[in-house]
Amino acid sequence: MIDLVNHEARYIAHLNRQMMKLLEAELAPLELGPGRYLYLFSLYIRDGRRQQELADTIGVDKAAATRAISRLEQNGYVRRRADPNDRRSMRVYLTAKGRRLQPQLEAAAKHCIDNMTRELDGHERVELRRLLEKMASPLIRANQSE
Repeated sequence: MIDLVNHEARYIAHLNRQMMKLLEAELAPLELGPGRYLYLFSLYIRDGRRQQELADTIGVDKAAATRAISRLEQNGYVRRRADPNDRRSMRVYLTAKGRRLQPQLEAAAKHCIDNMTRELDGHERVELRRLLEKMASPLIRANQSE
């Protein structure tokens, strides 16, 4: 019988929930709303992504991405423009206001990650990342092929 109470998946889910709660509490003064900061982080890595690419990267459906991006646009953090190569696609760009948030978002994320991994030494963090990537890779590949 599988012991789901002490299963690796339960601990991973618990860590994710706790990290998201901590991060959202840290970011509450910015009034980004739950999960919207993920879009900004994705745009910090590469600005001007297609809206569908953001949805795929974050792991949400098209409707959820549209709602989140609309709120970010209403708050002045991003703007959407038609893709010049494909008028059916929208590209999302950071505004100056959205770019100014980057240091605060990165500091909040670093604080949360450091808090979550404070009991691990450098080698353990590297090993944990390697193992989690090894676990996630087949799942990600399977979802991409659907």
